[in-house]
Amino acid sequence: MFEVFTNSIVYPKNIVNYHNKKGGFVFLYTLALIILMSLATFVFYISNKPQEISELSSGCTIVDSSLVCSGETYDPNNKFELYDFTVYLLSEEDQLGDIINREILAIVLNGPDLTIFVGDRIIRLDNFMLNYQLDSLDEVIGVLEFSVISSGVFLGIISNTFILLFIIFVSTIPFMRFKKVISYRKIFKMLTFAATPMAFLFAIYNLVNFDMIIFFILMLVAYRSVLSLQRELQMRLIHHVNTKNTMEPQDIDSFEVQDDDNDENNDENNDEEE
Repeated sequence: MFEVFTNSIVYPKNIVNYHNKKGGFVFLYTLALIILMSLATFVFYISNKPQEISELSSGCTIVDSSLVCSGETYDPNNKFELYDFTVYLLSEEDQLGDIINREILAIVLNGPDLTIFVGDRIIRLDNFMLNYQLDSLDEVIGVLEFSVISSGVFLGIISNTFILLFIIFVSTIPFMRFKKVISYRKIFKMLTFAATPMAFLFAIYNLVNFDMIIFFILMLVAYRSVLSLQRELQMRLIHHVNTKNTMEPQDIDSFEVQDDDNDENNDENNDEEE
């Protein structure tokens, strides 16, 4: 896998030699690229420690599966940061409208209930603490922290999956002219490997978050792997036509985008070594 990763960035024309990789290998490689692109998400949740929310700092406690706030530090407008979300603690007697200038991403504990605000969307869970049998504020915050992290990681992986597949599918468009001699399955495999520089660039961009103009310039440079692959296939096709003079549709198996008849065997040996 490391060899494929290296050649995809440094020697992209060698991607042609991996057209016979098995589906399981391609799936694992795609998964590795998605994890690479999602690296910033993992770093964010590992490196950022959420603000401490305790009975002392909030003036609230859990009594009979309901939030009761009567401490001296209690204020319905107190904000507690939990990664991307802002947490508000309200006693059962208070209303959601008591919060002034509520954040776009907010979690509100109001008595026994939980309300989540994501932009204009509102998710309300009545009797949240009773249903989950939460008897202390630490347990409630622990559940919220786990939920925020797991949902954030899940959404990050899903969004990066769609981005990567979009890049691959769009890149297949100029390769459709090779479809008579190369199956779409093999084109998809090779373009999955060719997407490596772009996935690597996305990973760096998500970590560093540099200027968008620089990102697009570097993306054009990263697209070099796709262009090199396209040029290599074109050169091999021209060579094949010149040597055989004719190219019939039934000659697909004889083309196999190989340099020679031993390439397929070499690829199988590479699979066994890896």
